[in-house]
Formats: sequence, C-alpha cells, structure tokens
Amino acid sequence: MKEFFKENRLTLLRLLLSICLIVPAFIISSINPLISIIIYLLAYAISACLIVFKAFKELFTQRRIGEKMLMTVASVGAIVIGEYFEASLIAILFELGELIEDMAVTSSRSSIESLERLRPNVARLKDSGKSVDVNEIKVGDIIEVLAGERIPVDGVVVDSVGSVDTSVITGESAPHEVRHGSEVFAGCLSLNSVLHIKATRLASQSAAQRIIDLSQSAIDKKTKNEKFIRRFANIYTPVVIFIAIAVAVIPPLFDSFNFAAWIYRACSVLAISCPCALVISVPLAYFCSIGYASKRGILIKSSSVLESLERINTIAFDKTGTLTKSELHVNKVESVSDLTKLDVLRLASIAEQKSNHPIAMAVRYQAEKLKLSFSEGANYKEYAGKGVECDSELGHIMVGTRTFVDATTGINTGTIFVSLNGKYVGYIGIGDELKENSKIAFDRLRKLGVDKKIILSGDKKYKVDMVAKTLGADGAYSSLLPENKLDAIEDIIATTENCHIAYCGDGINDLPSLARADVGIAMGAIGSDAAIEKSDVVIMDDDIAAVPRAIRIARKTKRVVLENIIFAIGAKVALLVLSTIGILPLYGAVLGDVGVLIIAILNSIRAGR
Repeated sequence: MKEFFKENRLTLLRLLLSICLIVPAFIISSINPLISIIIYLLAYAISACLIVFKAFKELFTQRRIGEKMLMTVASVGAIVIGEYFEASLIAILFELGELIEDMAVTSSRSSIESLERLRPNVARLKDSGKSVDVNEIKVGDIIEVLAGERIPVDGVVVDSVGSVDTSVITGESAPHEVRHGSEVFAGCLSLNSVLHIKATRLASQSAAQRIIDLSQSAIDKKTKNEKFIRRFANIYTPVVIFIAIAVAVIPPLFDSFNFAAWIYRACSVLAISCPCALVISVPLAYFCSIGYASKRGILIKSSSVLESLERINTIAFDKTGTLTKSELHVNKVESVSDLTKLDVLRLASIAEQKSNHPIAMAVRYQAEKLKLSFSEGANYKEYAGKGVECDSELGHIMVGTRTFVDATTGINTGTIFVSLNGKYVGYIGIGDELKENSKIAFDRLRKLGVDKKIILSGDKKYKVDMVAKTLGADGAYSSLLPENKLDAIEDIIATTENCHIAYCGDGINDLPSLARADVGIAMGAIGSDAAIEKSDVVIMDDDIAAVPRAIRIARKTKRVVLENIIFAIGAKVALLVLSTIGILPLYGAVLGDVGVLIIAILNSIRAGR
C-alpha cells in the first residue's frame, strides 16, 4: 500500500487542501458570505479540476457520457443556483470515492503481483559463483541457491537434495522434499540446503510469470454480467441526464416557475444516479476472487471461467494421476502355506529385484517400507506378460500370473502369485493408491450439489470400478484411449439434462477432454504449457480438494455480484425518490451515492476473503 499512497500523493494533497478550505468557508459563511463563496469556489476548483477535465475528455474522445460528467453537471448546476457548499462537497466526495476504488483494486492486485516481488532479481552461477541478472540466465545454465534463498528461475534439481517451500506457487504450506530430477519453480524458497538447479525456462517464461500474466489478463476477459453492466451504464447515464433536465424544467411550469428549487433537485438526481457502484464493484468482485484463488494454488484464467464454474453440475475425472497416485502399491499380502505374509513379500522382493516393471517397483517399495532384509538372487529371468523367476538361498522363486505360478487360490485380477521350489505359497494384491484428499473432494462435491461425478480411465474395468465404489462416484468408464475419453464426455453431455460439465485431468493426455468441457481443470500442471493453454483452471499442486474449493469460490463470487447489483439498484431508486420529492438535500444525495459505492466495494473485497 506504500506504493499506492506514493502514486496518489497529489490526489491526497488536493483532497486534504480542499477539506481544509471548505471547513473555514462553512464557518464564516454567516459572517462574510462573499469571502465564503470565494473559498468554496477555490476548494471546488482544486478538487474538481481533474474530474471536469476527464469528463470532457471522455465526451470528446470516446463519445461517452460517464459518471464524471454526471458529477460535473451536478456540481456546476449547484454553483449556478448558489449552492456553493454542495458543489465543493460533491467534488470532494467523488474524488474520495475514486480514491477508495483505486485502493481496493490496488489491494486486490497486490495479491497477484506479490509473486513478482518474491522472485529474485539475480541468480548465482554454480561454476563461477558469479551473480548475474536473472534475465541473463539461459536454458541449461546451472545455478546455485543457498538455504534461505528463493529460486530465481524454473528448473530441475541436479546432484543435491533438500526441502523447498512452494507456497508462493501452489498455496501449500507443507515443505516439499526435492532431489535429483525434481522440478522446482521460480519464487519457491530453499529451506535447509544448497540446491543446484538446471534452468529449464527463461525468467520471462517462468511459472510465476505465467500466473501473473494469466491472472492480470483475466480482468480483460469480461463476463456476461460485466458486459451487461458496462452496456447498462452507457445507456443509463444519458437517460439520467434527460430525467434530470425534465425534473429541472417541467415541474416549475406548474410550481410558480420556481426553477431554483427544481434545478437543486435535478442536481441531486444527477449526483445520486452515478453508476459507479455497479461499474466498479462487479469486476472488482471477480478480480478479488481470482487473486484469492491464485494465492491458494488455483489459477483461474478469466472471470468468465468463474461464471462457468458456478454452474457446474457434472464433473468427469481422469483416474490415474488425478484421483489416484501414478504409482502402483501393495494393498494386500496373503499366505497359503506355512510361510508368514512377510515371508511371501520377501520372496517376491528377491525375484522382482532386477525388474523395472511398475508392479516390481511397488513390491520393492513395500518391502523397503517394512524394512525387510533379504539376500540377492541369481539367474534372473523375466517373461513379458507372465512373470519373473530366480534362484536364491531359500530356493527357486517364481512370481507372476496365476498360470505362470500354477496357483490354485487367490483373486484373478490385480494380483501377482508367488511360488517357492515349485510350490504355490501366497499372493500379493497390487492396485492404485487413492490420493489422500480424493474421498474428501467427492464428499464436498456431493454437499455442493454436484449431481454427477464420473470417472474416466484407460485402466481395466475392475480397477476403475473399485475406485468408483470407494469414492462413491455416480458412474465410470474404463479401458479408454484419450480419443475415447472425448467420446465419453460427449455421451455424458447427451445423457444429462441441462449438463454443465467440468473435466479434471492431469493435463498430459487429457487435452482434448480439457478443451471440450465447459470448464477444463488441469491437475498439477503449472509446468505444462499445453495444459495451461487448453485448460480453464490449473490446480498448481496435486490437491484434488482444490476442485470443490474452486467451485465454492465461484459460487460465493456470484452471490456477491448479485448482492451488489440488487443493493446498488435498490438503494439508488430509494435515494432518487427521496431527492426528487425534496426530502434529501444535495449533500445528502452525494453522501448516499458515496456510501453505496463504499459498501459495494467492501462487499466485493469480501469475495476475496
């Protein structure tokens, strides 16, 4: 906010000077009216000069009669009929309203621009130790980031390990462990070690810069509500001027030609009819929400996306990488012999020790997690689509399909079977591991009234159905290729009445579906150019619970916008009636108008809380 006050110091000075003039002018008005009038006019000139200039500039350059012209006509009209106090007060209050508006927008914008300030301006080259301007860093350069320093460019970690605070990008407060090959982003903080990072993007192309650019451009993409308000204001302002002229001219013909009293009321009509509250508060509500979401790891590409999110009643989810972790995991170990379950897992780990198959990796990971010790085998052989075998100090081990092992019990699907010296000894269940928040996300979507939650996957039917049942999904499609997912989206739309669908995928092989849905949501894809281009919402980490959070933000924004529209129009009509019948004085009309503006602005800011 320091920058705001610095940029607006002349406006603040003019306001302060005008107030310092209007107070003594009011005090001496009964003692020396002439000096009082001169001081009033001086205060008016100081506070209204820019308003009048901008009003006529809009009129001649844009052929537009805006709120500044309303204030100009109202204040000049007050001077004509001798209401100098009201004229100067109109200018002061209008200038104050504009200042409050600028302050609200600046405060909201700072939540997005804070990313820019958090990125370092210099980077340290690893080889030379020399610090250079961050814009001089080229793709492939290796930089050094000390503990407590922020990462200057996007890149991957090389030959180092540590913890990184990614909250500035993802909104997630928990630190992330990084090692060789881990992707990191500009603005993130190295917490406890020296990191060597190979730059993968120029500073101008970093994830943080794209967040800033997309968030800023969101304001330029108007929603239907914003466009309507703008069109409404363009028609509304000339109509109000016509009504004010009618109030000033027609009633005096039937009221003993009392033009002064009715011109006074016409000025009140002009002062109170300024559409600022609507024109400012509606886009401000969208902007505050977009800034709020971006600080919490949800990048919403435009205010029109917020409007679409609010209407979502159906969501289709990709399974692997979105609802489940990309890696397989061991979910069951059973023994059908005298061996223990740990013995069965130990035998499988020995046999799978040399394999790079995802199932082998899941078995080894489970053994490591349980801290099982085992010796290395010999004579390893792997048979594609069947299994592996090897010799060990315990005997000959075979691990694989039922027929490969000649198993007699166990589940056919999602299972590997284990034998020792030709005797079947047990089986291990392998499956997807749900992300921690998947169930929470589905429960929250259900409470939000999202009627359909469908899972789309290229995986086998039994796996998809098991995940669907666990999460309480309303339907599931399995064995889908990327193009088949698009057909599934079309099928859901065709069979769902009044369907407003979102598609949530990992942003890699789901691009056609992301583009086809009313709202495309890319998970953890801030590093993917294709995902950002095709999706409407980017969840900057892998937290699936951000999806219902984004819908809640959109719905709250819609409520705030409707509240502002109803309140502003209702209050204006009430004040307009009071002014027209002479109950509300001109300064009361101005205070009422500014009050409506301030309340609408404060309500808009609430959308970003």
